Amino acid sequence: MLELLILYILNKYDCTIYKIQKLIEEMFFIFSCPSLGAINPALKRLENLGCVEYSSFMSDGGKLSKTYKITPFGLKYLKETISLFDFKNNAHMLNNAKVCISISDVLDNKQKEDFYFLIANKLKILKKDVENKLKDPYILYTDIQKKVLEATVREIEELILTVEK
Repeated sequence: MLELLILYILNKYDCTIYKIQKLIEEMFFIFSCPSLGAINPALKRLENLGCVEYSSFMSDGGKLSKTYKITPFGLKYLKETISLFDFKNNAHMLNNAKVCISISDVLDNKQKEDFYFLIANKLKILKKDVENKLKDPYILYTDIQKKVLEATVREIEELILTVEK
């Protein structure tokens, strides 16, 4: 997911690693707050894929710095990865869905329509799974666990409504 956020940021701005970190923290603070130690290897992976490139320059303090930018392949990769995102892990699905929806403005109208259809269906399945677990008499949830799961169902419903509009 971090690679998607980096590509999304670089689609908007050419940035140093520090600026990438700052923008992710500002724009996606509720979903991700990566360290430079996480961003740097992600940038290397994206560079090896041909998704980003950089230019080096000397800062005012005499330190060598890099400014990263997205490549045309990187933009294509970003769009395809969002459009075809695999939401296998239910434990992360809701958060990942929110991130992908949040960055879906890079998609063209048809891609967005297809993605929203896919994500709505995945969320409906997740909602049904949670509701079934809540109804299962053999699972002994505490009252607080039930309330959290019920709140999650409402959150999923709201997200479905968001993408179906």
